[in-house]
This record gives sequence, structure tokens and C-alpha cells, in this order.
Amino acid sequence: MNLFTVICSLSLLFLPVVAGPIGSFQTKCEDFRKGVQTFDTQRKAVVNIAEFLPVGTTIDRTAEGGNASCAAWVVPPVPVPVCRVNLRVQTSEESSVEIEVWLPEQWTGRILSIGNGGFGGCVPYADIEYGTYYGFATISTDNGHSGMSGGAFYRQPQVLEDFVWRAFYTGVVLGKDVVKQFYGQAHQKSYYLGCSTGGRQGWKAVQSYPDLFDGVVAGAPAIPYNGLIPWAAFALKTLGLNISNAALNLDDWKQVRSKVLEQCDGLDGATDGILEDSRQCKPDMKRWQCSSDSKGWCLTPAQLSAVEVLFKPLVVDNTVIHAGAAHGDEVRLIQGLYGPLYNDWIDEWFRYVVKEDLSWTKSQFSLQDALQSVRLNPFNIHTFDTDISAFRDRGGKVIHWHGQADEYLSITNSDQYYEAVSKTLKASPKELDKFYRYFRISGMGHCYGGPGTNILGQGYGMAVSNNPDDNILLRIVEWVEKGNAPEVLRATKLVNDDPRQGIAFSRKHCKHPKVNKYRGIGNGKDEAGWRCV
Repeated sequence: MNLFTVICSLSLLFLPVVAGPIGSFQTKCEDFRKGVQTFDTQRKAVVNIAEFLPVGTTIDRTAEGGNASCAAWVVPPVPVPVCRVNLRVQTSEESSVEIEVWLPEQWTGRILSIGNGGFGGCVPYADIEYGTYYGFATISTDNGHSGMSGGAFYRQPQVLEDFVWRAFYTGVVLGKDVVKQFYGQAHQKSYYLGCSTGGRQGWKAVQSYPDLFDGVVAGAPAIPYNGLIPWAAFALKTLGLNISNAALNLDDWKQVRSKVLEQCDGLDGATDGILEDSRQCKPDMKRWQCSSDSKGWCLTPAQLSAVEVLFKPLVVDNTVIHAGAAHGDEVRLIQGLYGPLYNDWIDEWFRYVVKEDLSWTKSQFSLQDALQSVRLNPFNIHTFDTDISAFRDRGGKVIHWHGQADEYLSITNSDQYYEAVSKTLKASPKELDKFYRYFRISGMGHCYGGPGTNILGQGYGMAVSNNPDDNILLRIVEWVEKGNAPEVLRATKLVNDDPRQGIAFSRKHCKHPKVNKYRGIGNGKDEAGWRCV
């Protein structure tokens, strides 16, 4: 059982269930289907489900005909009474999107849209429940196809366009209509929460549809998209396609991590195995190269070259494909690279989208393939537009966060985007702070996990309290509605990443460009000993 499963299944330790009366709300929900069926005849919307869900109900998507690959996403019991509305909406002659709109009995007047993950064909029910717990009418979609595979994109440009932007956009627009009809009034504020693919979707809204949201939380965004998967293919081709016969085995990478920590761990004032600023870590790798008098572990010139190239920008024909990996947790990086997710992403992106060749394999990858991916940029999936002045000018707020030990999407890409926005808008960090704040979370993996603090309210089961200081969703509300902008994000580490064992420690993470420095005692566990400088 992985960390996500454990936290979701035990999330009620952190989010107490709120019960409510059934009464007229249930009747209103069950009657709603009759009226809403005609709310958007132009888009040919069909309401599949309009049902009341009392506290404790569990959704069984497999029984409802959902894709089996989505079963890995645990759906906890419903925490508050809601009216669940499920729609199918046609987006073209060849494509459609499934939309879920969950309407809590105790509505705050807010809307929350939830992003997807990976190739994004599974509705994130757990995070929908997270939103409804806090009184948001909550919306999400299947991104225009069913299941986690990208096979649906093969020679189906309309389905691919849904994945890139249209399914998400359609879900928000129609979801707002459903909310208005159900409650009899329009929402007051609209928010967004997502990580990974969901982080990219959040930035797509900021860049292209600035009127959709008042506040956006975009975590570990998959941007610039077109270079992410080619970089992984390049890394595997450089190191070896299988860890069993790669240039370095896992034990070698454990040594690499140890050597990196020897040179970089103390730069922040604490020797705790966590790098507070991955950009400051520039280890002298030449010291690891074998020589005639080497004793113990060392790297051959070929091995050293393979390691060095991963942490440099990947450039092909003067085109930057990827900003390169960051130091933070080299073992996690390699485990992610050789894991099933990356391998599936590489195969499916190139087979179904870039090459449109079902026989393509990673062994065929070349740097020209990387260039082809970047130049193809279907429907601007790159999501790297840096003029976000329209979002700024309408008063929108965005919190951008990224784990520095991300094993899938390197934080270097988020660093690159922040700097590019600053340059395009000719805005200093102080000026950007008025609407865009960026936080680099030390020791955090991809969206959660990692050796550092990694629970900050980013989804269901990922919150230790209802205090905005510990909860990024409530923090964006505080900023938008009360003007209380975050100077730090506070995150928490669980003992052995297990909620049953309680909290190990918490740490505040600085708003970029400030960085954490330790002035306390011990090995960094004294939260009050950290200062943003």
C-alpha cells in the first residue's frame, strides 16, 4: 500500500466528518436531473447521474462502468452530504468529456475545480471530496478519455485537444452553470487546485483563460510539457534502458546521493539529509572519478559523464528541451526514472502522439525525436506562455509550488518559468508578489512524499489541520478574499509517512527568492530555528 493510499484511506484522522440533515436537500438533488437535462442543448449535454450522497457513502466507479485502471485511485467515504451530478458533454463530433459536479449541502458560495494527473483519464474523486468538505461546489472531469493510458490519443486529434485544454475548460464553464441552476445563484469566488498534469492545467487557465479563476494553486506543474518526456527518454538512453545493466546501478546512485550530501547538505546550516536550495548545490563530481590510487567506491570516466549530463540542460540544435535535473534526492530520481510511470509515459507519448507509430520503442529514441516533440506542440500543450498580465490585471492570485526532490518533474522547470515570467513582465519579485508567489518545497517528492515535509493541504488526506497556515487550499482563499498573502508555506512530515504514527516535524518554506537558513540547535527539526533570508 503506497503513501497516497494510506493517507486517503485514513484521511478522517485529519478531516473530521461533518454530518448534516437529509430533508429537502435530498429531494432537491433528486429532482434536479429533470430540469438540468436541458441546460446546454447546444453542447448536447446528457445528465447520467443526479443523486444525493449521505455521509459515509463510497463511490464504486468500477461498478458504474469506469475504467479499471482508475481503481488504483482510492475513493474515501463521502465526508459531507452532497448532491452528485455526473454529465457527459460532446466536445466535437469525435469526442466528449465526463464531468462531475459535487454540490455540498453547506455551500460557501465558492467553486473549486480539481486537476488531473498523468495522462489524466480518471476523475479525482478523493480531491473532489476534499473540496466539498470545505464547502466548495467542486468540479472535475475525465479529461476527455477513460483511463490512465494515452492510447486514446492515437490518431484522434479531437481527444488529444480535450486532454490539452478543452475538457478541463468545458468542465469549468458547464460546472459553473450547474452550480448556478442548483443553488439558484451564481458563485462568489472560483478557485483551482491541482498538481502535476493538474499543475499544468492550472497554468493553462492562468495563461489562456484568465477569467476562469480568482485563485489558482498549481503544484509541480508539467511544464514545459513537450520536453519533459523526451528528457526522460534521453536519460534512460544515456544510462541504459534497464537498471540491471545500466551504467550505474541503484547502489551506485546511493553513493552518488551520499557524496552530494557531503558537499551540499550543510549549506543551509542543518545536516539533515534535506537540501533547502537545490540551486546552491553544485557538487564537484570530478572528485568521484576513479584514479590509480582510488580506494573504495568511485566512477569510471564513462559513468561520471553519464551522471553529469543528467544535471545539465538538454539542448538540441540550439533549442532547450529541458532544464536538467536538480540535486535533492538522486535515488528517488533514478527510482522514478526506471519506474513504470515514466516508462509508460515515454512509450505512449511517442507512439500515440509524436510518431504515431505503434511499433516505436525507447531503444529507437534519438535527440531528433526530442526536437520533434518540442516542435509538434499539439494544441500548445507546452503551457509556457509567460505573459500572464491579463490574469494579473483582473486581480487573480496564483500560488505556484514545487518539491525540490521531485522524482518525475524537475523543479528546474518551475524555476525557469518563474524567471521567464519575471523577464516578460519586466517585474521584480516584489512586483510579482502582488499576484504570483512561488514556493520551493525542500525534500518533497512529486506532489507528495520524499524525505522532507510534504503534507501542506494539497489534496484529500494531505492536510493536518484546517488552519490556513497548514493548508494551501485555505491559504489561497485567505489571499483572494482577505488579502492575506502567504510569506511562507508550512508543510508537515509524518513519522514514516504514516498518519497512524503522527507528526515527525513541520517546516516553513520561504517565498521565492528567499531561502531557508538554519540558526537553531540539532539537525534541523527545530521549526523555530529556520529563517527566510
